[in-house]
Amino acid sequence: MNRKLNVYLCGNKTGELSEDELLQLSFRYDGGAVEPLSVFLPVREESYPHASAFPFFENLTPEGDAFEILSKDHVSGNKTFSFLDRFGGDCAGAVSFFKRDPAINKEENLREISSEKLAQIIDNLPEEPLLTGIEDPPRLSLAGAQSKFAVHKSGGKYYRSNDAYPTTHIIKISNKRFSGLLNNELFCMKLANRMKFNVPEVELKEADGRSYIEIERYDRYVENGVVCRLHQEDFCQALGVVSQKKYQAGGGVKLKDCYRVINDYSNNRLKDIMRFVEWIIFNYLIGNTDAHAKNLSLLHVNGDTKLAPFYDLLSTEVYPEKVVDHNMAMLINGKGKYNSLKREDFSALFKNLGLNAINMMKTAQNRFADFVSIADDLRKCLQKDMDINILDKLFLIIKKRASIICTNE
Repeated sequence: MNRKLNVYLCGNKTGELSEDELLQLSFRYDGGAVEPLSVFLPVREESYPHASAFPFFENLTPEGDAFEILSKDHVSGNKTFSFLDRFGGDCAGAVSFFKRDPAINKEENLREISSEKLAQIIDNLPEEPLLTGIEDPPRLSLAGAQSKFAVHKSGGKYYRSNDAYPTTHIIKISNKRFSGLLNNELFCMKLANRMKFNVPEVELKEADGRSYIEIERYDRYVENGVVCRLHQEDFCQALGVVSQKKYQAGGGVKLKDCYRVINDYSNNRLKDIMRFVEWIIFNYLIGNTDAHAKNLSLLHVNGDTKLAPFYDLLSTEVYPEKVVDHNMAMLINGKGKYNSLKREDFSALFKNLGLNAINMMKTAQNRFADFVSIADDLRKCLQKDMDINILDKLFLIIKKRASIICTNE
């Protein structure tokens, strides 16, 4: 039996997602649709078959254990369809899914999440992902594999989101396998901010003794006191590939593919190409080998397409290789280990992208000239409240790598 879901973009119905008897998905835009869901799925009259449509929708769902836990009761149908049917009310960006037109009750009262309740939610992750452990959980989906959930924040308090009040902040919790993970990401995101990168606000907080980081969603904005959603898509969606292809290994996304997305679709092409180059170098400097295609996104605002703020910046190399893979998500000049890179490898990368390698290296050298001193100053500011061991490991990586980028040798 066929199943169908209405697909909404910024609150307006844009098309219909269908599942057939063979569990294949297809998507068709409504006749009045103007804005596309993805640069890979431009508006047209014909339906998009499974091979074209599935990657966009699959990339809206969580990965790994969270997806398996939340999909275990829906083994008879396409798991992605079933997941979006059940949890697709508040996805990344401005996409949402309903069987019928939603009757949004603007007068619905927000239900506060107390500090005690927040601690309970943190304790029950990841066994109860995405707030599914609370009474009447919201229809919420967050992509990625890390243990996290999202809340609506207003007046300094957290609330359970609903159709009228979408989530505004993402909450990430610690992981026993990775010591100091929260401090790691906090430091790297604040370092990016000090380097004047476009990144969301990140703060380290505590609920009844449980530490977490609060990240402001960049795909939300407030207009006349109402939280609104911004349309975005990650680079796997823009390239029409499933989330398992976010790494280059096994035929996945390459840096050149990411460059092509920016070059082909950004309305701020030159600025965004430079931001992309800075993202590559920043991840090298901090030792983030997990800088994959889903950690880059396009933001669509009022007909303008641009590179979204950067997110999920942290150092993986501060942890032993037996704990986390030190192979780079995307190769640089054919090399897969940061420790093997030299200046000429970056020059070769820029040349391969069709950029002026000499100018790009000079620009990068100037851009990151003060990187070590900025990182050291931030370390001194944060070390009284953070895991000093993690900071010291991170700083040693930064000093070593900066000597390669920021000198003429």
